[in-house]
Amino acid sequence: MTRTTTRLAAVLLAACLVLAGCGAGGGEDGRDRITFLNILPMESLGYAAEMIADTKGFFAAHGLDVTFEATQGSAPAIQTLLAGSAEISRIGDIETMVAAGERGAPLVAIGGVVHNGPLRLVSSQRAPVTDAAQLRGKLVGTPSEGGTSSITLDLVAGSAGIAPAELRRQVVGLSPGVFDLVNTGRVDAFIVSLDTAMLLQATRPEAVVYDPNDAISAGSQIYATSKATATDPQEQDKLRRYLAAIADATAFITADEAGGFAETLRLIGSKYQVSALDRPEVARAALAAYVDGYAAGQGPTGISPQRWQATYDEVSSVGQVPAGLDPSQWLDAGLNGTEGAR
Repeated sequence: MTRTTTRLAAVLLAACLVLAGCGAGGGEDGRDRITFLNILPMESLGYAAEMIADTKGFFAAHGLDVTFEATQGSAPAIQTLLAGSAEISRIGDIETMVAAGERGAPLVAIGGVVHNGPLRLVSSQRAPVTDAAQLRGKLVGTPSEGGTSSITLDLVAGSAGIAPAELRRQVVGLSPGVFDLVNTGRVDAFIVSLDTAMLLQATRPEAVVYDPNDAISAGSQIYATSKATATDPQEQDKLRRYLAAIADATAFITADEAGGFAETLRLIGSKYQVSALDRPEVARAALAAYVDGYAAGQGPTGISPQRWQATYDEVSSVGQVPAGLDPSQWLDAGLNGTEGAR
């Protein structure tokens, strides 16, 4: 089997498990309304699964009318979920554990999609960072103070025995133009999204991209909801169907890799203004990386309990959540068809 065929087979098999657990449901018009909170603009290939589930009709096929509602980051998304004003969001496993473990928020993870962390560390050939141990003493740019990027940096450094205090940080933003600060030596590296990293690799040959997934388990993106929503039978049915539609979408995108993602790019471009589509080679490279992320988990929307525990161990090791807690209490695997799987 080829790499793509093997990966596709795994995704399709797991997708069948998800679909088997889905309820029929439906409102008076045949489709139930559900609100998804996107913490970044939808016009990013990180949301390719959502955009394909929309444009290919997978949401509709599962009886859902999905509204995408943007928030200014994960914190307001979590607040909106807990207030019962939306059913589901996709946030980082780190934010979920900090909210539930440190702050006691009644938040649960119900599934995943991009099972590898989507952040990358970009440096320059002038002073490349290709290993976690090379972060010691470096000045690293982050998009904001604190937050997932900063915690991810602590975790990567910690994997090489580097204390957070041994790293210097500077808020620089997320745009590709920040690379000029790296190239001129004003910062040694900066943290960006996978999409931006792919763009820099294609346009700035002197850019060096380091993948934090080489050092840590934390950083995957998960679907979260409130405990109240997760235990409401009517809402459970809608959430199962949402995850089933995402399983269909990731299987479609995975299969389309063999054709250079031509149909995926066409469908996304038919409705969404994604800047990466202006450079098809960048878009294809980003989608290939996301396909790897789809295949790295426990089925297309499952969360590995072992990885969840490993993530908690890492996050608690840098003091972001108390040690000695049971992270399984923040995980509800019963909604994605992987409950009991190991």
